[in-house]
Amino acid sequence: MGNRQQKTDKIIETTINILGKEGATALSMRKVSESAGISLSNLQYYYKTREDLIIATVQFYFKQCQEEVSREWEGFNPNKPHTATLFLKKILSDLLVDGNHHSHCTMFREIWALSSRDPHLAEEMKSYYQQYAEWLVDLLASFSDKPKDIVALLLPYVEGYSIMGSALPLDKNEVVDLLVKLILIN
Repeated sequence: MGNRQQKTDKIIETTINILGKEGATALSMRKVSESAGISLSNLQYYYKTREDLIIATVQFYFKQCQEEVSREWEGFNPNKPHTATLFLKKILSDLLVDGNHHSHCTMFREIWALSSRDPHLAEEMKSYYQQYAEWLVDLLASFSDKPKDIVALLLPYVEGYSIMGSALPLDKNEVVDLLVKLILIN
C-alpha cells in the first residue's frame, strides 16, 4: 500500500471514529487533522471540504460492504444445492448488526442525519446505494430468478436492523432464518 493510500485510510478511519464517538456536530476538518496527526493543509490536499471528506467516508463504507460480501461469495459454488440458503444465511449473519455495538453503523447514522439536511450529500448517498444495489443484483442473479426482489427486501432491512434490531421480538438467528425463508419462497 502506497503512502497516499495509507494517509487517506488514516484520515477516513479518524473520520469514522469521530462520527461514531462524538457525532456529526463534532466533525470538523481541524478536528480530523489533529486526531489523524496531520496538518490541516495536508488534510485539505486530499479532501478540500468537510463534504468531500464525508463523501469519501461513504464511498469507503460501501467499498468495505462489497469486499465483505465478495469474500463470503468466494467460498460458495452457485451450482451446488442449497448455495442460496447458505450464502444468504452467512451474509445476513454478518450484515445484521446492532448499531449500538458497531462503529460503522453509528457513523453511518450520523451521515444519514447530515444528508437529510444536505441535498448534495443526499444525492451522493442515493447514488452509492443504487450502485451497491445493482452490484448485489448482479451477484445474486447467479442463483436467483428474482435478484431485484431480494435486494429490494434486504437492503432496507439490513439498514433498519442496525437502528432497531435489538428491539425486535426475535433474536438475530431467528430473524436470519425468517428472512431466508421469505426470500426463497417462489
